[in-house]
Amino acid sequence: TKAPTDLDAVIEKTLKLVKHHPRFRRVAVGVEEGGGLRPIWANEEQMIQVFMALLLNALDAIEDKGEITLRTRMDETGTTAIAEVVDRGHGIRPADQKKIFEPFFTTKAPSRGTGLGLSIVYAIVTEHGGRIEVDSTPGEGSVFRILFPVDAS
Repeated sequence: TKAPTDLDAVIEKTLKLVKHHPRFRRVAVGVEEGGGLRPIWANEEQMIQVFMALLLNALDAIEDKGEITLRTRMDETGTTAIAEVVDRGHGIRPADQKKIFEPFFTTKAPSRGTGLGLSIVYAIVTEHGGRIEVDSTPGEGSVFRILFPVDAS
């Protein structure tokens, strides 16, 4: 069920879940809260699933070493809550960026991914009235940006 949901609290809960994951012990996960984040109308468990998938993808991109940053802020109009997952990993080729949200598309080795993570993220985000964008430069890293309308109630 959906309810007014604080994205910063969702990120905190997600990080509590992943901090015991062995692969996360070798990376630094930074959180930059922009402050004044307004609640979104969302299913908290599904939001945790979204951030978990994005964190695991970032972890693959940085090959389990380095840093991942989670950033939140409001847009200039105050009507959209924005969350970003930033990595300095290998990046995504421009030709692949158009396909990454398609089911079963993956650039990972067969043993590393099914190609379903980002398609599930995309489905959850759009079902919540939001959208997801990616900015990526091969060799420099990626920013996955999720934008949600704030709860108007």
